[in-house]
Amino acid sequence: MFVCLFSIEKNEEEKKKKKKKKEKKRKNRDENTRAAEENKFYNILEPRDHLIKIMVRNSIAYYRRDENPVSMYGAPFLATIVTLVFIALSYFGSSSSSSSSSSSMSVAKDYAAATSRERTSTTTNPTTTKIEEDEDLATTRKYSLTLPRRMHLPNFFSNLGNEQQLEQQQSSLPPLPSGSKRFQVSTNDLLLDDKVFDDHEKNPLVGFACSFDRIPGAQTQTYHVKSFTPKLSNPEATHHVTVFACNAQRMHKKFGTTKGTFYGANECGTWPFYGEPDSPCLEVAWAYDKGAGMFSYPTGFGYKVGKGTAFDVLLTQVHYLYPKNKPVKMWNDDTGASMQLDPYRPSVVDAGVLTIMKTSMVLKPGQDETVVHYSVGPENQVYAHHLKDDFANGEEENFGVTLLAAHLHAHDLAKKFKLSVESPSGHRNVVKYIENYGGYGKDQDFFVLANRARVRREDRIVIECTFDTSKITQQVKYGTNHDEEMCGPILMYYPKKVTSSDLDQSGYFSGIQMNSVMV
Repeated sequence: MFVCLFSIEKNEEEKKKKKKKKEKKRKNRDENTRAAEENKFYNILEPRDHLIKIMVRNSIAYYRRDENPVSMYGAPFLATIVTLVFIALSYFGSSSSSSSSSSSMSVAKDYAAATSRERTSTTTNPTTTKIEEDEDLATTRKYSLTLPRRMHLPNFFSNLGNEQQLEQQQSSLPPLPSGSKRFQVSTNDLLLDDKVFDDHEKNPLVGFACSFDRIPGAQTQTYHVKSFTPKLSNPEATHHVTVFACNAQRMHKKFGTTKGTFYGANECGTWPFYGEPDSPCLEVAWAYDKGAGMFSYPTGFGYKVGKGTAFDVLLTQVHYLYPKNKPVKMWNDDTGASMQLDPYRPSVVDAGVLTIMKTSMVLKPGQDETVVHYSVGPENQVYAHHLKDDFANGEEENFGVTLLAAHLHAHDLAKKFKLSVESPSGHRNVVKYIENYGGYGKDQDFFVLANRARVRREDRIVIECTFDTSKITQQVKYGTNHDEEMCGPILMYYPKKVTSSDLDQSGYFSGIQMNSVMV
């Protein structure tokens, strides 16, 4: 009996094992079938195969996770819905007609061939590369510089509360004079997520986005920029917008286009487009800092760009600094600058720009008054090269330049800011002094100077900032983040000798030399 029962139990166990093996084989077969169907599905979608896979697998991961309910729940939900819609449209569009797929492939091949020819021509003779304005590849390669453009939230979710402010900004722009045009460079609806705010460990509240575009008609027309107006999607989270004057030939050589957007601390924040002898951007043209307004050149002055100059592309670098103690949310951003371009007139005096900053400053904590004092003069090679042609006027080699406007930049710990010009004899001419400096706000404006001091070759520009660190417990260093400071002016001067040969002058690039003074 026991032997019989044992044999029965043994048979039952063997049946169970066989059953499990069959189920396992069936599951493996089903999984293989599903994988084959998936591959078949993706193959149908060619040449959109790679794009669809990326969207399906990574769409939710693109979105920042935080305590904001829109970011936590709304963004992933919308990403999934939009992804499914794209897949459905792509699937039915491809399956309904094979001609559309083949035409897409031919377009892709034509584009690849054109890109290859373009790169070959740029490599063989980069200085003579002809960039046709009407056939600029920028129109099809706007977001192909470093990372693909990502899906973005509808404005209803991302720009909630900003619509009225944006409308007010547009309506506040002054009417254009006859013959003038408005030129805008902005991030163009870029989604600000963890690809823009990409320094997650050290600076999670800091983000950077750069955009550039070619000045319309720059090959055949010369203009004077008469005004700069900031365009802000989220003023509270925008620390600064810097406009750089750049060269189309060099921009095309570096990026393969003269119009585009790129982002991130390394790609945009460290100025890889500026600061070397062969960099595409040659000088700072203007800068907005938090709280400032627009700037208009006084009558009879302007910033020369276009034909006959090295400046035919403008680039904006946007530095985002999200407020402390607030949940970080995404938004679709269109921050940048709008420029008024007037037709060139010989009677308008060309203005130049000089940027000075002490990057080695350190403030001691617990001080009612701590002063940063420094100067820049002829011993600074970058400063001397930048102004060497402008100091001369005709036969007079040391005529000098005259300061026209000044932007005195520091952060919220600054309480005083003084700008002076000092002669070799020690006489000091105070050009601008803000005794009750307010940090972010109207003190960040460019001020047209009442005292237009002349600076000669042997003179020195003296900067003095007074800070209050009485409520600070740690050292404060130079930087762009919260709890960091700056002390430096951006100066507009005249006259500036603007020619197309500016490209060959090493003085038109920035550098950090001579006790960390940056010009």
